[in-house]
Amino acid sequence: MFKSEVYRRVLIFDGAMGTQLIQNGLKEDECPDLWSVTKPDVIAKIHRSYFEAGSDCVETNTFGANREKLKKYGLEKEVSKINKAAVQIAKEVAAGYGGYAGLSVGPTGRLMAPSGDLYFDEAEEIFYEQILAGIEAGADFVSIETMSDIKEAKAAYFAYKKAKEDTNKDVACLVSLTFEENKRLLMGTPPEAAAYFFGFIGADLVGANCSGGAKQLLDVVKTMGEFSFVPLSTKPNAGLPKIVDGRVVYEDCVADFKSLAEEFVSSGVRLYGGCCGTNPEYIRAIADAFKGKEVLFESRAEKRFITSIYSILDVSSNFSIYEFKLTNDFSQEDTFELVGIDEDAILIDIDENIDPEVLKSFLLESQDFTKKPYIFNITAENQVDVIDRYYFGVYAAVSNLCGIGGVKVKI
Repeated sequence: MFKSEVYRRVLIFDGAMGTQLIQNGLKEDECPDLWSVTKPDVIAKIHRSYFEAGSDCVETNTFGANREKLKKYGLEKEVSKINKAAVQIAKEVAAGYGGYAGLSVGPTGRLMAPSGDLYFDEAEEIFYEQILAGIEAGADFVSIETMSDIKEAKAAYFAYKKAKEDTNKDVACLVSLTFEENKRLLMGTPPEAAAYFFGFIGADLVGANCSGGAKQLLDVVKTMGEFSFVPLSTKPNAGLPKIVDGRVVYEDCVADFKSLAEEFVSSGVRLYGGCCGTNPEYIRAIADAFKGKEVLFESRAEKRFITSIYSILDVSSNFSIYEFKLTNDFSQEDTFELVGIDEDAILIDIDENIDPEVLKSFLLESQDFTKKPYIFNITAENQVDVIDRYYFGVYAAVSNLCGIGGVKVKI
């Protein structure tokens, strides 16, 4: 099985789909995902070219096959059809090589609230529709990729969990994020917090893709490796793109992909491929270095941490707290009290009579503005599910009540 393979050897991922589609005639105003329905032979040829180059896994042509992205083409009602067609093509090609087909799940293109207008519940519904279709069609794993916001990535992961439960299929999941030049996600999340969080809540692999070339991504991956419970995945771009004669052209970084392979693998990478601008030549270089190499994965995540969108805190050492009482009188202005505090963490003392909707509102409205991880004094069982769902990190609990996304601590 795919899930067990990444614990014992390096698997070779594929390279870019988009640039290959353009080389095969995709026009600027065309929907790339629709080619799985209208031009299945081209998609199959691209998958085949990566397997021939040495790939063990390919991703489906579904990066933008969610209803938000498909609206641009008037195809929002074709989500299931497009995703199932793409999985079928990838599975049929993969079968000829003994390989795996992963469902590619990209972002919606909308900003998450409160910075934007996309709320967690709606985002989960959007991703669920796509992921359910992919799992039903037989995807070997789900690849949630190129996520720049930990909130949107969590919504996709929760959608995966629900689809997996509803289909009763044991399908693995990769959560892969894209980092800015400052080595943080768009909203400021550092790689160590993201890696620790998604491994903690149950992702089978975590990783980084896009985000510049192999040299730019190596430091991010090394940091993730120190905090990850699970194997890592990486798919760097072919360097940074340039505009030449009106066309997007990528650097030739094949040598970097091959020369840095050993460092990626020693950092915990067990799924290695390429993102934007890469082609079968890049995959062949990686395969030459690591195809079939057996390297057992051992987690380096030893200490107990809690995380926020912006930071990570070692709770096995001494730390300071700021206390905040949450009652039904909470208003958005109350979050200003939590901005810029000096303490290491914020203890949220939840009133036992709190309305779950007030707790939900507090979580959704406060986390973008507070930098420090939360510790909760949970006073009722119904609060646990709300916190597990709407807290975007690993939290701590000082009471006996604690969910799957938290750890118990003494203060």
